Amino acid sequence: MLTDASLTTTDAQLTATAAGERPLSPELVAGIGAALEASASKNTQRAYRADWSIFAGWCEQEGRCAMPASPATVAGFLVSESKVGRSVNTLRRRLATISKAHKSQVDGQTPTSSELVKSTFQGIERQRAEGHGKGAAPIGPRHVLRMVQTTPRTTRTGLRDRAAVLLALTTGARRSELVALQVEDIDWTDPRGIVVLIRKSKTDQTGEGREVSVTRGRNPETCPVRTLRAYLEAAGIEEGPVFRSIDRHGNVGDGMTGRAFAGMVKRAAERAGMDPSKVSPHGFRAGHVSARFTAGDGAASIMDSTGHKSVAMVKRYDRASRRFRSDVSGSMGL
Repeated sequence: MLTDASLTTTDAQLTATAAGERPLSPELVAGIGAALEASASKNTQRAYRADWSIFAGWCEQEGRCAMPASPATVAGFLVSESKVGRSVNTLRRRLATISKAHKSQVDGQTPTSSELVKSTFQGIERQRAEGHGKGAAPIGPRHVLRMVQTTPRTTRTGLRDRAAVLLALTTGARRSELVALQVEDIDWTDPRGIVVLIRKSKTDQTGEGREVSVTRGRNPETCPVRTLRAYLEAAGIEEGPVFRSIDRHGNVGDGMTGRAFAGMVKRAAERAGMDPSKVSPHGFRAGHVSARFTAGDGAASIMDSTGHKSVAMVKRYDRASRRFRSDVSGSMGL
């Protein structure tokens, strides 16, 4: 929970002012926590706390007022964050944090709705798209096979890593959903495979949940169901988080963080001879969609697994499966 105490380290930052600007009152500072907590999951609450602290710290450094912030202040913050390499998704979340705080504190008014801020963010998005392309690079079945083949089968860490990449691909789940997965969320009763319950996700903040079916693989060495079972048994995990930290002695610890999960994926990619800098957990989600489109699955079926809310969003990931689908040169007689 975001408490008044959690904001004490940023009180000075929140009251930083530029010339002519009025500082925040103690009541307003205390209200920031309640504003950011509303309608947010625990992970989102942590992100809001971090985002606000970063924004307020930047305002103090630049002599600007964090609350209420002017559109120019927010636009300048976006540019500053972009220059140090923050991702577009991170910038979008920063804006959401600033907006949520302002909407409940300043009569519903927020600088993030101004044309200046919107145009600045759109410009950053366009620059990133032109320079680096859009979306995560898909990590498809052939990539995962290489990861599995080059990851040890005899250690707890190796079994965990193999299970993680196989489940990431076959479920199409987000990183946050995978690290939140509990043993109790997996139904083993169907001989055809397992049913994984994703209790809460980015697009399902009310916790309605969705079920994802993962069938048994034809090859026991790469079967996601058998591999997951082998990992859980070897690690002695019977309840609680599925994916956990494991030290170099094989001792099993607590549930993994999103950052630790990303590091695990990058190490698996590096073992497979892939460039880890071009690999992210989100790539499995893109690979899941691309592979299923290639296999002939419909968008509605894919959306049932991934939890996407629109066909347009799913088709954004369908890049690799469309390449060379048509023999353009051949059809022209070339």
